[in-house]
Amino acid sequence: MKNHFRRDIIICANAITLLAVCIILLIPACAPKTDEPFDAEETLTRLLAEVKYAADLEDTGDYAEYAFAGMPEGVEIKMYSCGGGHADAVIMCKANESSEFPGIRSALKDYIASRLHDAERYDPREVSKYDNAIWCERELYVIVCITRDKETAEAILSGS
Repeated sequence: MKNHFRRDIIICANAITLLAVCIILLIPACAPKTDEPFDAEETLTRLLAEVKYAADLEDTGDYAEYAFAGMPEGVEIKMYSCGGGHADAVIMCKANESSEFPGIRSALKDYIASRLHDAERYDPREVSKYDNAIWCERELYVIVCITRDKETAEAILSGS
């Protein structure tokens, strides 16, 4: 009886060890690929082409300098948004150095909070888009995508 018990414990321990090794080997496969350089322009192009928005997005980059009070000097901003009161937008900011990230985040959060406040008063159906904005920070880029099509945007921003 003792031999069977001991054998069962050894089998169970081996199975647990094998399972742990498999999990450890699979973890890198689930992590975003960080060894490849981030292609921000390609990511932006995919966000504009593959994500579903409430209406067509238009280049509103000229408006960006007025929309983002407090944005650090020299940050490049590309912005695409819907007209007609829709929240949908894609905003890509390129910092000069990573120390600018707090200022970029703050300016983007202030913009979203302001737009969310307007949506609460004028079109409550758009509020959830602001609440669920998808953020990505890679290398010197901060990208925000505002849409109901979160799954597609998240897949693109995670590098899938």
